[in-house]
Amino acid sequence: HIAELKHVPCFFTMPFCGAAQIASLTLTLFVTTSSAPVKLIIDTDYGGGGCKAVDDVVAVAIAHALMTGGEVELLAIMLNTAPVQCSGAIGVLNHYYGRDGTVPIGAYDVQTPSATLEMEEPLPYVNHMVDHFPSLIKNSSQAEDAVALYRQVLATQPDRSVTISSIGIHTNLAALLRSEADRHSGLSGRDLIKQKVRLLAVMGGQYPASGVYPECNLCGGRSNQHNQGVASAASSFVARHWPEESEIIWSGFEVGRQVKTGGARFQSCSMAALDRNPVAAAIVNFRGGPDQSWYSWDPLTTLMAVRGADTAGCTKCRHCSGVNAIDADTGRNAWVSGQRSNQTYLLLQDAEKASKLIDDLLCHPPSTRALLA
Repeated sequence: HIAELKHVPCFFTMPFCGAAQIASLTLTLFVTTSSAPVKLIIDTDYGGGGCKAVDDVVAVAIAHALMTGGEVELLAIMLNTAPVQCSGAIGVLNHYYGRDGTVPIGAYDVQTPSATLEMEEPLPYVNHMVDHFPSLIKNSSQAEDAVALYRQVLATQPDRSVTISSIGIHTNLAALLRSEADRHSGLSGRDLIKQKVRLLAVMGGQYPASGVYPECNLCGGRSNQHNQGVASAASSFVARHWPEESEIIWSGFEVGRQVKTGGARFQSCSMAALDRNPVAAAIVNFRGGPDQSWYSWDPLTTLMAVRGADTAGCTKCRHCSGVNAIDADTGRNAWVSGQRSNQTYLLLQDAEKASKLIDDLLCHPPSTRALLA
């Protein structure tokens, strides 16, 4: 059933908490580290791409929670697909976590000359979030251009310091690779990535191979044949042209499907009231009722990007030297064994550990300032 799988093959295609309670929860929830926060950019399709589901919302929410806990500096959130309402739904979480105007939103714009995606309708939860929760922006016309924002943000960061969690189609990343020098940087897009991006964590594909049915982030789904072609070509381009100096970790369909989150464990926590928590509201809207969990492709990828594979209940494949090859026409992928490269893929070791980590982050309250807003 399409309703039961997000990353289907293309064939199928609150109760108030006081500051002391928040501080206590923060101390017990977040990883104790003396290192600097991970400089993170999230690139998401957020209910409007090839893999139309709700785990993008969970991924963005846990990134905000990790920022509250001091583990992340969320540099920007990019929308990589066409539906304009999705930017407003991203803005809802910015507002909920008290970060209006501090975490910029970049959006793919179908009106720009180089844009090739056709407009599609997002999932109903996107409009539900925009209609029922406050947000500084309501649609992509009020967001920044994604590629311009990428270049602006990357240019200001220290060398080899930025992590990107890619949890959607690869339109923005391909356009960034092709971008030319501008007022933000004299470097080409590829050279800017080479200099600034330490890690690209990608939810996309199946490993060691997808077989005849490609995973929908790499192929763009099957609801729009034109957009499927655009997405497949973009995924292939990114896999072939990403600089070798920047590591790529591929997180496959088979990994996130074993980790389910956002159900009764999250919805029973004190912060999950449907009239106050847009994450809970989105999950219930998408699932058609309360206490139903969903697969964790995107949040697991984002958690791994921040805390590392081992801490997220996974490991990197350590005996699989080679690269990920993606067919530009279909989005099918296969791991091609060969020399050691900058690429590897994720293996799941402890699904329950990963699930609990994500649900615990969902239960973490927003900042004290956001609660008082």
